[in-house]
Amino acid sequence: MSYKDDVSERLWAWAQRKHEGQLDGIEKEGRPPVLLKEFEAENILIAPDGLHAEEVRAAIPKGKRHRWFRSLRSSQALAQSVFANVKAYGRLDLLQSVRAECGRPAFYHDNQSWTLDLEQKITTLNEPRPTEIDVLFQSSDRRVAVECKFMETEFGTCSRTGLSKDDAQYCNGNYEIQQSRKERCALTEIEIKYWQYLPELFDWSSDMDYAPCPFGETYQLARNALAAMLSPTGEFDLTSGHMLIVYDQRNPAFQTRGSGEQQWQKALASCRVPGLLRRISWQRLLSAFTGVEELKWLPDELEQKYGFLFCPEE
Repeated sequence: MSYKDDVSERLWAWAQRKHEGQLDGIEKEGRPPVLLKEFEAENILIAPDGLHAEEVRAAIPKGKRHRWFRSLRSSQALAQSVFANVKAYGRLDLLQSVRAECGRPAFYHDNQSWTLDLEQKITTLNEPRPTEIDVLFQSSDRRVAVECKFMETEFGTCSRTGLSKDDAQYCNGNYEIQQSRKERCALTEIEIKYWQYLPELFDWSSDMDYAPCPFGETYQLARNALAAMLSPTGEFDLTSGHMLIVYDQRNPAFQTRGSGEQQWQKALASCRVPGLLRRISWQRLLSAFTGVEELKWLPDELEQKYGFLFCPEE
């Protein structure tokens, strides 16, 4: 059975047990179960005794929920189920011992004065539509920008190549002056600050042509890295943090020759800052909750709903 079919079968089995009368009634081949609008909050895992339910469900306001939050395949609902519960139970300390695949701490060395927020806007890049980080950890002088993936097949890419050629912001995929612009990047032309900082993080020069543009395919990865390096007041510091990807290790997109894996390797190969790009699987992250009495229900629920089996650190 393929990865997609296996997960879909599990999600439908979960929906039939947990969401009777709450689904939208549309059953098409390849379509995951989707909750009715009035039941979308039920997509978030809550402790069986209901402890902290209100706080966990409020961690992402309704206005910040993604379009397909109601889908049981939603990676946003998954992220909220895990990280909002960790926050609500006051157990950010559990994450300090978790290691990323590179051997460095996935999150932080210690739990002193760290905060956790979901769907946090980054307003220091002068974006018309500010970057929103799935999960942002912050201390007084450091940040960890977390991007959560589940069944996605790739990381986000620059949207300017998908515009009409008549649009002034259209890009042909190369980092070069085109259209009637004066800047090589259409985003720089409208004063977005990506290329002001990208050469500090990656082996990319802002004053030479590239074909194709190295930022285009690694757009989401590089943008999250930028978010980790900029303080809330816009101060840029190469030692201030890192970005972390959390992904499903079963997903072929993040395995050898997968599209997401290729994007990751391209970004990693160009990265100038050791430890800036880190990743961990959901399966490995479950190690943080092993033996923790108040959260022992969470790995069980994650296994039953999503099929995540605990994978111990090697």
